Amino acid sequence: MEKTKTRPFSTIFGMMISPGPTVKRALSGKQWYLGLIVSTLAFMLFFLQTGLDLYKTGQKGLGFVTLSAATGALYGLLVIPALAVVVWVILKMTKNEKSLKWAISSFCLSYSGALIYGLAGIVFSLVLGWKTSMAFGVTGVLWAIGPMMIGLREMSGGKTGLGVILATLVGSLVLLSWAFLGNY
Repeated sequence: MEKTKTRPFSTIFGMMISPGPTVKRALSGKQWYLGLIVSTLAFMLFFLQTGLDLYKTGQKGLGFVTLSAATGALYGLLVIPALAVVVWVILKMTKNEKSLKWAISSFCLSYSGALIYGLAGIVFSLVLGWKTSMAFGVTGVLWAIGPMMIGLREMSGGKTGLGVILATLVGSLVLLSWAFLGNY
C-alpha cells in the first residue's frame, strides 16, 4: 500500500474547508512541525498588520512595526502551544488519549485560516493602503475557532459542548491578549 504524503498547502487550505478529515490526515503523519510554522507565521502577519495600522495612523513608529511582527512570531511559536498544553492537561480528566504532540499540532494548525487571512491582509495593507488588522487579522483568528473545536472534540472523546466552551475561551483569550499587546 502506497503511503500518501501530506502537502503543507493542502493541509493549510484543508483546515479552512474541511477541518475534521484534515486534522486526522495531517496529524497521522510525521509533519507535526507544520502546525508550529503555521501558527508562528499567522500571528507574525496578524501582529504585523496591527503594527502597520498604527504606523499608518501616526500612532507608532517604524520600529514598532518590526517589534510587532517579532512579538507575533513569538506568540504563535510559544503562546499557542502553551495554550494547547493547558487544554490538553484539562482534557486528560476526560480520558484524553491524544498525545501532547497531537494536541499542540492540532491547536497550531487551527490557525491555518489566520495565516491565509494574514497573507491577504498584508497584500491589501501594502498595495491598497488599507488598515487591515481588524478586517483580516481578527477574522482569521475567529476562523480558527471552528477547526479548534474539531480538534478539541477529538481530544474529549466526542464531547462537542466541551469543545465549544474551550475553543470559545481560547479564542477570547487570544483576542484579549492581542488587544493588550497591540497597545503596549
